[in-house]
Amino acid sequence: MTLQSGRELRAVVFAGPSLPQRVRPDSDVVMWRPPARRGDLDELDLDPTITVVLVDGYLVRQHPPSPTEVFNLIARGHEVWGCSSLGALRAAELRNHGMRGFGWVYDRVVDRTITYDDELVATLDPRTNEATGLFLANIRFGLDQLITAGRATQSQAEFLIDGLRAVHFEHRTSRLCASLATSAGLNASIIDRLLRSDVKRQDATALVRQLITSVLAQ
Repeated sequence: MTLQSGRELRAVVFAGPSLPQRVRPDSDVVMWRPPARRGDLDELDLDPTITVVLVDGYLVRQHPPSPTEVFNLIARGHEVWGCSSLGALRAAELRNHGMRGFGWVYDRVVDRTITYDDELVATLDPRTNEATGLFLANIRFGLDQLITAGRATQSQAEFLIDGLRAVHFEHRTSRLCASLATSAGLNASIIDRLLRSDVKRQDATALVRQLITSVLAQ
């Protein structure tokens, strides 16, 4: 299968709010697909040399690809990677069955720091499919960075995470996070840095760029 440019297709990437269209790496060897639904992977009709990357899939209101669907894709000969969101969840589940995981979110699912799927979902703008709420996984990452830098304590991080975990994901807003962070004793500049944390995007961008680089090096 080839793209319109004539360059050979090397990867299909299912992505949505973790890696919005406006910030995706530009490459003519990658085909971008929207977040994966149940059946999307079974319907792929690609040469098995083409890598499939699962970043985002529907976790709320629609069924995502099942582990069996991913496993069947691997059995058909495809290299399958997962990161950031549903991809990280499936990669953790299938890490001993041929799926490859990548990034901070994947590592935190494997070590069971992240044990709830709702840490990887947020409210979305229906027009752009971009997040309007907070991904709790991003806040976890931001707090880890602040602790490492000596800008926050473990107890402050636990207070903030517990406060956000106590509400439904649809109510995890920047305003709520800032209010909890202020109550925990974090100052305005630290809170701003925390709210700009986006490890889901970092993981997805790094994985796609790594795959593109490996293709160009061949």
